[in-house]
Order: sequence, then structure tokens, then C-alpha cells
Amino acid sequence: MNIGFEELTTGESLQIIRDIAADIWPKTFAEILSREQISYMMDMMYAPEVMSNELAGGYHFEIIKINNVPAGYFSWSPYEPAGTAKLHKLYLLQEYHGKNIGSCMLKQVEKRAYAAGFTTLRLNVNKYNKRAKKAYLRNGFTITESVKIDIGNGFFMDDFVMEKSIAAKLQLLNQA
Repeated sequence: MNIGFEELTTGESLQIIRDIAADIWPKTFAEILSREQISYMMDMMYAPEVMSNELAGGYHFEIIKINNVPAGYFSWSPYEPAGTAKLHKLYLLQEYHGKNIGSCMLKQVEKRAYAAGFTTLRLNVNKYNKRAKKAYLRNGFTITESVKIDIGNGFFMDDFVMEKSIAAKLQLLNQA
């Protein structure tokens, strides 16, 4: 299996992520969120103007290609406090789950964030997305708080906030 990453740097190139998200989101959240909330959140997070604004605001978007075919994506950006990067999205097509590819994606985010000067990686995960929560815990993240975020239209994101120090691990890798 040939795995590669490609950073997306134009608003037009982000269509690849929207296409993958349209496949992943309904399957991933079908048992957790209503169809109405999935649709609302897709519009809220993946509308072309939203993603273009995020790109212009310092977000990084990257896709993973497996055998040269887009199979997933992630996005991250600087966050508060200083030294912290936030992983906003990390999704992989279901046929690649359970093959350590998600962990490979996390390592790529960690490398990118560390190279940009960040020492902590933070993320939110839906409390009921057991598979994702387990994967993050397995990859060294810890739960730091529980939040319920009003996203409008009567919908909430009921999440765990998770964090991981990326400095010590990556310093060791760079010295090897």
C-alpha cells in the first residue's frame, strides 16, 4: 500500500475534502447525530466559503492518498494558549479503518505542528464516537475536559477535549 500526503493550498483544491466528507460524515455519525444535524454541520463546516476563510486564516488542510487515491483528510491551525495547535478534522474512509492509517495521519499532523513550532496538539471528539476516542487515547491523547458547544439551530456538539504533548516525542525522533 503506497501512502502519501498532499497539502491543499487553494480554495478550489478543498473540493476534494468536501467530496470525501460527503461520503464519511453520514456513515460516521449516523448512529450519533440526527440526519438534520449532520446536514447542518456539513454546511457549517464544509461550505466552500467557510473552508476558504479557514485557509486564509491560517488553517492547514492535507489529504492522505492511498495508492494515489484520496482516502482521508485532516485540518489543523494555531490555537490558544501559545504553543498549542488544534486538530480540527481528521477523517478516513471506512474501508481503511483498522489498518493503522489513522495513526499514520496523526503522526503527520504532529510532525507538521511540531515543525511549525507547536508543542501541544489539542482536539475535540464527540463523546459518543467511541472508535475515534479509543484511537486518540491509543495514540497518547488524554481527556482534559468535557464541553457542550451550542452550534446554532438547536444543535450542540457534546465533546471531550483531548490533548497530547508532541514536543518530547518528536525531539527524540529527530535526534535518532
